[in-house]
Amino acid sequence: MLKGHGDDAYKYKDIKINFSSNVYNHFDQEPLFCHLAGKLDHIASYPEPEPYSLEHSIAAMLSLQKEEVCVTNGATEAIYLIAQTFRHSKTAILMPAFSEYADACRIHEHEVCSFYNLQQMPERAQMIWVCNPNNPTGMVLDKELLLESITKNEDKLFVIDQSYAPFTLSPILTPHEAALHTNTILLHSMTKQFAIPGLRLGYMTGCEPMIEQIRKQRMPWSVNQVAIDAGHYLLAHEEDYQINLHALMQERARMVSVLNTLGFVEVWPSHTHILLCRLRTGHASALKEYLATEHGILIRDASNFDGLDSSFFRIAVQTREENEQLIDGIRKWMEIG
Repeated sequence: MLKGHGDDAYKYKDIKINFSSNVYNHFDQEPLFCHLAGKLDHIASYPEPEPYSLEHSIAAMLSLQKEEVCVTNGATEAIYLIAQTFRHSKTAILMPAFSEYADACRIHEHEVCSFYNLQQMPERAQMIWVCNPNNPTGMVLDKELLLESITKNEDKLFVIDQSYAPFTLSPILTPHEAALHTNTILLHSMTKQFAIPGLRLGYMTGCEPMIEQIRKQRMPWSVNQVAIDAGHYLLAHEEDYQINLHALMQERARMVSVLNTLGFVEVWPSHTHILLCRLRTGHASALKEYLATEHGILIRDASNFDGLDSSFFRIAVQTREENEQLIDGIRKWMEIG
């Protein structure tokens, strides 16, 4: 289990601005809270053993068959279910990536290796894990290249984590496109889309035989009743959770420019609101502690991503005012350093 996950605000007092998890923190959640408050009597009974009703609703929204959708306790449960279903596989992970893929695969005795170019994937690999849009870089793979790789490698199972799909304007695979391929599974995160990380709600989509094979590994009642009720509400009110992506991408571009002009921070290219940054001097862990304790600002120490070192940190772009407070905090840290 990844210990250095983003959004560890529970370790600190008085975090006012959270840049550490890849969530956009500016939705009005009060209507959701009120809705769930009216459903609290539901916790006195068992939920559906499997979240059938929510799977049906998601399938209808995506124009899929209900058998092509499997709802999980966050995208993380999906990761572990897939690793369990195909245990003992030879697995390759496109890096850098969320370390939970490797953790899950190693628990289930996969032979795990890393690779860094989709066009040079290991021939022996039976499973290919891809985070697209990528965490921690925010980059999006060329869609045609990805489809070509899937089509040319029918003997390999592609697990494509699209948890950050709501945060990019770049073309990515649709659930319908993925379901047409027998060797492709997409992971989706309602946690990220609706900014509800505490509820743990995600799902996977793919062709019916593949999803059914994985579904058999899911334990009963893995998705609780509050999460199911929230899922139905969020699908019915999806229009209230629309991000102005053009404005967010403009603010991302401005942040890249400002951070680069500081002189001691390098920023990686990104197609999302996620920015991977590297300090030219100093350690990201020290910057994180300073910002959290002195300014109430939380960033993600990215040093535990495979291939990254202690100089890397990651942020998720927020409002211009909040971003300016982060910039100011970084400047002050460098002045005292």
